[in-house]
Amino acid sequence: MTEGLRRSLHFVPGGNEKMMAKALGLPADGLIYDLEDSVPADRKVRTRATVRAWLEGGDLGGRERWVRMNPLVSGFGRGDLEETLPGRPHGYVVPKPRRAADVREVAQHLDRLEEHQGIPNGATRLLLIATETPEGLLNIAELAAASPRIAAVSWGIEDLGASMGLPRTRDAGGRYLDIPRYARMMCAIAASAAGVEALDTVYTDIDDLDGLRRECEEAAWMGFAGKLSVHPTQIDVINAAFAPTREAVAEAQELIAAFEEHERRGVYAFRFKGRMVDAPHLSQARKVVARGVRAGH
Repeated sequence: MTEGLRRSLHFVPGGNEKMMAKALGLPADGLIYDLEDSVPADRKVRTRATVRAWLEGGDLGGRERWVRMNPLVSGFGRGDLEETLPGRPHGYVVPKPRRAADVREVAQHLDRLEEHQGIPNGATRLLLIATETPEGLLNIAELAAASPRIAAVSWGIEDLGASMGLPRTRDAGGRYLDIPRYARMMCAIAASAAGVEALDTVYTDIDDLDGLRRECEEAAWMGFAGKLSVHPTQIDVINAAFAPTREAVAEAQELIAAFEEHERRGVYAFRFKGRMVDAPHLSQARKVVARGVRAGH
């Protein structure tokens, strides 16, 4: 499968067909059909068939289709893979991994299932929610590099906060306190070190779009490529924050051209629009242009 732009991946409850139908018209770069938190335990097994049917029949216009599975230790995860992989999702969102072995176990199940289904080995990708347990947070670097199937790493604070008994995760101004700030920072660093994308966690105050916009801008400055969403009104804000503007793309193209001109003269550091630039600035400019092309600029 071709890797798409992941500015926004939107959670959809797997058992809610009304919401699944509505999601087809949303501007998200991808949808995550959820089999975990939004599905009660007594409905998880029968919800798999619903998700598979939507994977097989829903026209997403080329957008990515993900399934958030249940953890293997829950007793539901293996069945989630077996019953939904025939719908050929782009990949699986893996919640609550504690160590690399948890990720490798999911990958091994996929190796077997892909062979059985005639799917090319490794085609099914993984997106880890890597900080939902204290152990996962401590092991995030090994988690991010645990399998070549991993396309992206995200982080979560709700489950982590519950397991640690944190009474608050934000200060009075809405800023993250130390533990979630550390988890967020480590997600960005671990993903970069492993050569995969970092995706910022959900913003749960669905009425506060200004707060969402500020959080997206900060995440983009930290190197996150996108953000997970839980409400349709959040998607346009997220998409705008994680796509370079046409002006930024044009300036990056200008900088690349300036580097090419100076390189012909044997100059590799020079003044550009009032600042000194060298090789790292060229690398960043190329990334901006590439992302702009993927965003349609």
